[in-house]
Amino acid sequence: MDSRALVWITRDEAEDLGIKGDEFPLRILDINSLIYTLLRDGSPRDIAVLPFVRNFGEILGHIRGRGISGPVIICTKGEIVQLNLLDYAAQGVIFLDSSRLSRHMALGLIAFLQRQQEFVQLPEQPLQADRTQAVKPSQSPEEIRPLFREITRQRAKILLTCQFRDDLPTLTATCDVIQMAGEIETRLVLDNFSPEEFVGLYNQFGKGKPITGFFTRGDESMGFDLTVSSCRMGRITALLPERIYEQKRKFLRVEPDPRAPVIIHILPDGYRTVSLPVRDVSEQGVGIVSTYTEMKKSQVCPVALVLPSRRTLLGTAAVMFKGDIEGGSCSYGMSLMLHPSDRQQLQHYVFKRQAGILSSIKNLSL
Repeated sequence: MDSRALVWITRDEAEDLGIKGDEFPLRILDINSLIYTLLRDGSPRDIAVLPFVRNFGEILGHIRGRGISGPVIICTKGEIVQLNLLDYAAQGVIFLDSSRLSRHMALGLIAFLQRQQEFVQLPEQPLQADRTQAVKPSQSPEEIRPLFREITRQRAKILLTCQFRDDLPTLTATCDVIQMAGEIETRLVLDNFSPEEFVGLYNQFGKGKPITGFFTRGDESMGFDLTVSSCRMGRITALLPERIYEQKRKFLRVEPDPRAPVIIHILPDGYRTVSLPVRDVSEQGVGIVSTYTEMKKSQVCPVALVLPSRRTLLGTAAVMFKGDIEGGSCSYGMSLMLHPSDRQQLQHYVFKRQAGILSSIKNLSL
């Protein structure tokens, strides 16, 4: 697989900089298509070249939230930007005034950054299970409030999932806790959703449904369940959760389309190959249900994961969770250990599937 970083640039910025399309690996798109496609298909080392727009900070948050850590170049075109430049520089943002740089200098800067990204070492992700969770001993609201005060103060992203209807796939979104409301802070006000349609679709299809969420603090990932009290004006207000539970999941998880399943082939020690459709998948693991009940927690097995594109990802998987299901079957949460290029392929599938889920639910509302 090509390890070179891809440069994503808007059509207007490419024209302004005189970029033809063959200077380095890049994609040129209209801004709306570029943001959507970058968030869907972008790789961690990729570079974005964008115009200066009022909400570019929000766009930056979405890019970083998708795990794309390469430089973000903001073309100001001579505009005076009243911003804390040092804060944005620490986030990998470069402001480029094309009115002060020649075309060759601008191209040289982008080409230099693109080459440098090839040498960037991406951090190894720790093994995490997708579904394992255990109730934390502290359940007092007086101990839960400080956690959400910290989330609010740090403007940390939380991840929410909701199945609006039994016949619909689960939709996942990220958001901010912008305020803790009520005299004794009994409610959470959630805003800045990505995808932003989450609130409207919840209001239309899922009103009254509980929402599951989690956030990560250091190496610890904590889950919670929210009861929604209001949903309007692009915001959701929910009651402070009654409990927080530890769980291993840190990544966006999606349910494959039943018409285009993801299949996993597992070779347990001393047993024939077990082939199963995956119930849910993230870039780090899968959830499955099987009548084969002999796999043990922490057992590691060779696996082959077949994506709908027919791409086969080879690696190993460790059993991180095992639970009994009525009828004699078992549910397993398995952590995948794949080659980095295969993990990137899986990440691309997850983002594309998330976009497909959003599109299918939106089509119901038309």
